[in-house]
Parts: sequence; C-alpha cells; structure tokens
Amino acid sequence: MPKETKTWESEWPRCKPYIEKAVKYQDSYTIEDIEDKIRQGIFHLWPGKKSAMITEFVIFPQIKAMNLLFCGGDYEELKEMLPYIEEFARRAGIKRLYGGGRKGWTRKLVGLGFEPEHLIRKEL
Repeated sequence: MPKETKTWESEWPRCKPYIEKAVKYQDSYTIEDIEDKIRQGIFHLWPGKKSAMITEFVIFPQIKAMNLLFCGGDYEELKEMLPYIEEFARRAGIKRLYGGGRKGWTRKLVGLGFEPEHLIRKEL
C-alpha cells in the first residue's frame, strides 16, 4: 500500500507555531507572507514531528543557492532533517546553502559544516 503523501496545507496548521516563533525576530515577513509564498510555490515547508523549516531557492547568475529562511521547534530534529534538505537541494542543482538568524545559531551550525559570513545592513 503506498504511503500517504501529506500536502503542505495539511501540515501547515501544526507547523505554523514553530515558524511563528522565528518570525518574531525579524521584520521582513509576517506569518501570512510566509504562508502565501508557500502557497505560490516560492517557499518550501519542511515539516518535522516537533519542528519545521522554511526554505527558498535563490538563483544568482553564476550559482543556484538555497536560503534556510526560518526554522523552529526541536533543534535535534532540525539537525536530522538537514541531510534530506541538502539532498533535495543537490538534486535541484543547488550548490550553496545560506542561512541567517540570531548570533547563537552560528555556534550550533558551524559543527554541521556551515561557515560564518558577515552581513551588514543600514536602515534608510
């Protein structure tokens, strides 16, 4: 018997609270914006049992990348999800992962093969 494939619509109500917690730390997207971008196929929802991640493809002239935009929930589960996300990205021709967030994430992610880059900003 084939395994039931769940749609993002069926997973979103359960995963939304995990992402809402991450959305509080920035001002570029509301939770409604994120839901709309998932609906349009621009963002990808990666549901876990106790966590969730939101990603998007970014196409530069010389390289395809994937942005790890938002995540929340159980860190250990998110860490376990990463190889599946990486494999999906490789199959899609992605050559680089990007992510941002609060400073504390750097310590956790360096051990997973990520390298810190520096980003600056100026409000206008």
